[in-house]
Amino acid sequence: MFSSIRRSDPGLPVRCAALAVALALLVLTHAGLEISARFAERRLGAFLWKQQDYLRLFEGANYVGQGRSRLLIYGPSEAREGILPEELQRLLPDLRPYQHSQSIGTLEDGLLVLNYIEKAYGRSAIPEAILLGITPRFVGNIRLQQSPLQHGIGLYSPHFRLEGEGHPPTLVPKTGMDALRARFALLGVQPDRYRRGLFAIASGVLTTAVPSLASHRWTWGPIRPAKYLVGRWRADEAATKRWLVEPDSFWRAVHAWEPEQSRERVIEELRSLLAFAARYGSTVYVVNLPELSWVSELFRPGRYEAYLALVKEAIGDTPFLDLRTFLADGDFFDDAHPVWTAGIRVSHRIGEFIAEHRPRGPAAGSHR
Repeated sequence: MFSSIRRSDPGLPVRCAALAVALALLVLTHAGLEISARFAERRLGAFLWKQQDYLRLFEGANYVGQGRSRLLIYGPSEAREGILPEELQRLLPDLRPYQHSQSIGTLEDGLLVLNYIEKAYGRSAIPEAILLGITPRFVGNIRLQQSPLQHGIGLYSPHFRLEGEGHPPTLVPKTGMDALRARFALLGVQPDRYRRGLFAIASGVLTTAVPSLASHRWTWGPIRPAKYLVGRWRADEAATKRWLVEPDSFWRAVHAWEPEQSRERVIEELRSLLAFAARYGSTVYVVNLPELSWVSELFRPGRYEAYLALVKEAIGDTPFLDLRTFLADGDFFDDAHPVWTAGIRVSHRIGEFIAEHRPRGPAAGSHR
């Protein structure tokens, strides 16, 4: 007689247990790597989003409770390369420079970053001071592709999506499902951050044990914001000059920009930034970044002067430093970015400038 009771598969519980163990190990691994990355960012000052700098904005641990004594550096990639946090720290020991500049970043993006920090992370994340590095392209909001930051908010932000045509667009809370999708998307791009976090910790241990190794660029280059540390990309002067006028070069749009036609928007955006800072008692410093002479030569007469005049009109008595001619052409890696040694000199000059204009007395930093 055959039994009418079908025996269950004895291997199923084993497979389920194995799957549960694998999932638990995966979760624990990610948790351990996340703890390591946060330690590297918070305690070692490591810059772990080397290729996607805008993703820093979505890591709440880098902001909540971190506003006091923070000097938030914002600008385009020229500011990322030319304003070195470690050099500013030496000259401004009571401030904690935090590099937040963005590739293809614009003034509109800078406002969006501040609005995001305010709405997502609260008052404790608002920086004590803001260092704004500017160029004509940055102020003119000129780019030939979508803003990486604005695209990233839609894809990776667990808090907001963008809506409207304002400058900047409005941050609107995401639904629960959209927020969950964003968290999974952000998790999927973490491996590079995790690797750099482990490298930062290993480098810290190694240079502590053997201090002489700290002078070697390989121990710190991969975990610093600047990408163009040495050499020159466009060493051929003729090739660089051709690039500046090629049809697919963004420089064509920069040199054609008429500041007066953007007067209303530029004044509104700069004054919005100043109003944000005033609301929280933050101090603002504005620096016009160095420029290659070949780039300068292609501006039509009066255009660059109109840009500077417009900025100065908008910012009023806000401390302003013009470094347009501070560097020689040989100090540039390419058509816009200074090399590391030049960045040290730029940072020292900016550090001196901030020290000269810092508020004195108990009112300084009183916005907390």
